[in-house]
Amino acid sequence: MVIQPQCRCYRHHHIPCLKMAAPRDMMDGVECDRLDSEILKRFPLLLPINESCTEYKGFLKILDEVFFVHLSVGDVHNPDTYCLSGDWDLQQIIISSGKNFDELFSKCKSASHFLMEFCNLMEIVLQSRKKHRTFDPAPEVFSRIMADLEQCGWENLEHLSTSGDEIHLKHIDQKKRKHLLKIRFSEAFPVEEPMVESDLPVPLEFYWNSDQALKAVYDKFKEEVENFQDFWAVMDDLDSNSWVLDPTSPRHCDCYRRVALGNNVSVAVVVQPRAPRMFPRLEFCGPHRPVSTHEESVDENKSKWNCSELITTNLASLLGMELPSKLCAEPPEDVDCACGICYSYLLEGHIPDKLCQNSRCNKPFHQSCLAEWMRSLPTVRQNFNMFFGECPYCSEPMSCKM
Repeated sequence: MVIQPQCRCYRHHHIPCLKMAAPRDMMDGVECDRLDSEILKRFPLLLPINESCTEYKGFLKILDEVFFVHLSVGDVHNPDTYCLSGDWDLQQIIISSGKNFDELFSKCKSASHFLMEFCNLMEIVLQSRKKHRTFDPAPEVFSRIMADLEQCGWENLEHLSTSGDEIHLKHIDQKKRKHLLKIRFSEAFPVEEPMVESDLPVPLEFYWNSDQALKAVYDKFKEEVENFQDFWAVMDDLDSNSWVLDPTSPRHCDCYRRVALGNNVSVAVVVQPRAPRMFPRLEFCGPHRPVSTHEESVDENKSKWNCSELITTNLASLLGMELPSKLCAEPPEDVDCACGICYSYLLEGHIPDKLCQNSRCNKPFHQSCLAEWMRSLPTVRQNFNMFFGECPYCSEPMSCKM
């Protein structure tokens, strides 16, 4: 049974109202003249329950959990107030978190902004709860874990959490690369299968039953490490003999590299882990003319791909050029890496992949930076989920997703 706690009310500025037609299949005849359109876009499980669209009921999905909520947007006596109530679980999480929700929400400008800030803060709270979860199994579970570690070899233990619910086992391959196998236990171990995470380029698959020792999983991990030696040799060759833009700090599990080619052109090389010397997937990024030239070269020379050679050798032959190398102190002069708006290369894990097509400009931008910049301009046109505007530097027509 869902228990409704007392509403928490957050004082707020007046909510800007947008007029729009309500989707009939979702609201079944309700006519809203104060509907915040962003709520429908970002929270499809939350719907208005009155004609004035001042009350919403439904569900918020935060990480992997779902909570029932009731949102009231102002009333006659308090027009600048939000009231949010939720189920019992949500109330207890908020109370136990000790977070100051009121201070954060005072900066919100709309109901959708209010909900987004609430979900962002709840994500932090839920992640913190998972990180500090208690692990209090029966004594025989600890005994079993210790016995399994003995079989794996204490010299291979890289990390043991203070609560005993997580271990990291290491393996050094023939090229002296260190690989980690992370294993997490529940209180139902060994009846319940342990959660496994590794730095392999594919998920580690293994069979588990309660009578099986962890050593079988560790041995399977070591076997797979040896199976991927050629894959890592190929990736090491790319890292050593080309100018890799992304990832900046490659991991053993990364199957791609974005390589600079010059003239603000780069190519994403996506390698098949099980067949690393086969023709990879190539995705070019850059101004239209040089990209078209490279794509034509690939089409003409694809048959020359030699599976006995490393990828850098094949790429040079395929494109008819020597790949720029990172051995020089600075990037090639014609490789403009930084976003023209935020002036950084990596932004929340994303690289600048939206380029101005003016050959005299060719400035790169993060998709999110360009969208935010266009959103602030009154002259920019919107159509469906696209912005249509101009390059911030040369006024060349540009478009990007909202």
